[in-house]
Amino acid sequence: MTKGIFVTGTDTGVGKTVVSALIIAALKRQGIKVGAMKPVETGCERRGNVLLPADGLFLRTVSSMSDPLELITPVRYELPLAPFVAESEEGMTLDLHNVFDAYKALSSKYEFMVVEGVGGVMVPLTRRNGSFGSAYFVADLIADLGLQAVVVGRPVLGTINHILVTVSCLLARGIRVAGVIISYGSPPDGSVAERTNPQALKDLCPVPIIGTIPHISDVSPEAVWNLDVFIDIETLKQ
Repeated sequence: MTKGIFVTGTDTGVGKTVVSALIIAALKRQGIKVGAMKPVETGCERRGNVLLPADGLFLRTVSSMSDPLELITPVRYELPLAPFVAESEEGMTLDLHNVFDAYKALSSKYEFMVVEGVGGVMVPLTRRNGSFGSAYFVADLIADLGLQAVVVGRPVLGTINHILVTVSCLLARGIRVAGVIISYGSPPDGSVAERTNPQALKDLCPVPIIGTIPHISDVSPEAVWNLDVFIDIETLKQ
């Protein structure tokens, strides 16, 4: 049975793609055949009739996959919105069957899957059974894929609440959380909050802090492979 993780975050832009890429590179260095997915991506660049998912393409390059984008990022929207909103604005319905079929196809080929989410765990993806009042969230997708989660958060003021709320939401839904990774998506600001938050989270969070990613100015597939950062990969493999 293929093992895997679902990389989620406290918000959009917290560094999920970079963290996913670093995990992929670390696993591949151990000789593990790794597959990657970004099942749903918004804000894609349109070239003719094709929507290009920047994150999906990045992960495909890092993992050296030859699989088509239709499997790596089966659902794509042009507008940079929550998928629940984007599908209405763009006049298309997110088909979850495409996501599950793509995951099944990829997980049958790879030893370990790294799946990156969109935004945070309560980002709405689509309407559940066509009902206006009921949405299908990222947290639902994690549960349905049967994956453990990794939570990525910033080190800045407010992150204690954001990370604890995210972890609590996942645990309440019966989703295993392998750990939290703190990502410096922006250059360090030298604030007291930034300096003290990592230790506070170690004291307060019910799951371990399994990595801290420094600010990376050159975010490219080549740079990812050359970075020496610590992520507790052994915990993720359990």
